[in-house]
Amino acid sequence: MGKPFRNNINVKLGEPVTVSPPQEEIKEKGVFTLSYLDHIVCWVRSIHGFKSNERGNEMAGQVFKTALQKLLVHYYPLAGRLTVVAGEKLAVSCYEQGAVFVEADFAMQDVEEMLRSDPSKLVDLVYDGGIHGNAKPLPQCPLLVAQVTKFKCGGFVLGTCISHCMGDGFTVMEMVNSWAEIARGLSISVLPSLDKSSLLPRNPPKVEFPHPEFTKIENRSSSTSNDISKEKMVYRVFHFNRESIKELKSKAMEDGVLSKCSTFECLTAFIWIARSKALNMVDSDQETKLMVPVNVREKMDPPLPKGYLGNGIVVACTISKAKDLNNEPFSTTVGLVQDAIKMVTNANVRSLIDCHELHRSVQSFAHTMLVTTWSRIPFCTTDFGWGDAIFMAPITLPVDEMVIFFPNNGKEHYGDMVVYVALPESTMETFQNLVMM
Repeated sequence: MGKPFRNNINVKLGEPVTVSPPQEEIKEKGVFTLSYLDHIVCWVRSIHGFKSNERGNEMAGQVFKTALQKLLVHYYPLAGRLTVVAGEKLAVSCYEQGAVFVEADFAMQDVEEMLRSDPSKLVDLVYDGGIHGNAKPLPQCPLLVAQVTKFKCGGFVLGTCISHCMGDGFTVMEMVNSWAEIARGLSISVLPSLDKSSLLPRNPPKVEFPHPEFTKIENRSSSTSNDISKEKMVYRVFHFNRESIKELKSKAMEDGVLSKCSTFECLTAFIWIARSKALNMVDSDQETKLMVPVNVREKMDPPLPKGYLGNGIVVACTISKAKDLNNEPFSTTVGLVQDAIKMVTNANVRSLIDCHELHRSVQSFAHTMLVTTWSRIPFCTTDFGWGDAIFMAPITLPVDEMVIFFPNNGKEHYGDMVVYVALPESTMETFQNLVMM
């Protein structure tokens, strides 16, 4: 699993500066209203690594900062701040407050070994502007913070801290790619669409499906008591190569119940079972919830517009007793994952939006595992003028219940998967023993 690293990685941080679009570009802008799917109040921190044999890193900071100002002409909501409008709905205003940009130097040569063990040790590569730890009230938190950190080897890292209210991974990828096009002197190939009308609630609202993501699960297990919930959370990275993933797929289909399953489906089921065992829930009637974000851009009728600026994801959800996860065939758990994803349709999403409009329902994360995958988002095909990114990875999990899948960096690892997990300190060793294949 790699060697442990010290917490202080000796980053020399420069003075943060505010980057805003030109004043003439923002003075006519009003409030940018968010859809219900955008009500995800957390920030996602990640890094992109770059290194070129032909171009050094001396001008990297200036290139990124200049291109960011031009980017915000089109993506001006990222220069604003969150506010609350009628009916407790989130919106964005105050575009002149800008995004935050900072340059830094790193005393070490590279970060790739840290990525293989515990990316949270690299948190100093992503300046967060006082967002985390509730250091600032929500209306003062920047929606985009960027940090360019240069290395002695000539490479550098772009670290970003982006509000999930502004979009999901697909939105962020399009935004970063547009930023990169500007940095290379090109026009933006996919302009952002700020039209939210396709995700408005119906009139009158109509709830047609059950929505278990809002179900609050009661604690029925002494092993998941407040003692564990108060523990320090630890973060680990786990690597699954092509051979181990192939074994999981074979196991899922060995009894003939399933005719096929994807890497995501079988790996999600495997991690869900192992996590429940690590939390010592398997011999109880304790229910556990699985939530999986599903991209609905093409599922909607009509589809969301190209370049949609916002979240185009809806959470698929299923609930099971933990002891059933332990005792039922593996194919049963994989089937639960498959069935939950199949339930996400245009009609289901419309019902979800209307449910929130009527009841202001909030997703509950009690006894929940939230799994998201970045493996289908080509984050590493981003070229700011130094070639494609040589690696990309999350730094911390937006919520501790989240598990992130992302592809292993490097062509020699094609088909491998990396899993980023947070668990209470006393349970991580058990989980590690369960998933090591």
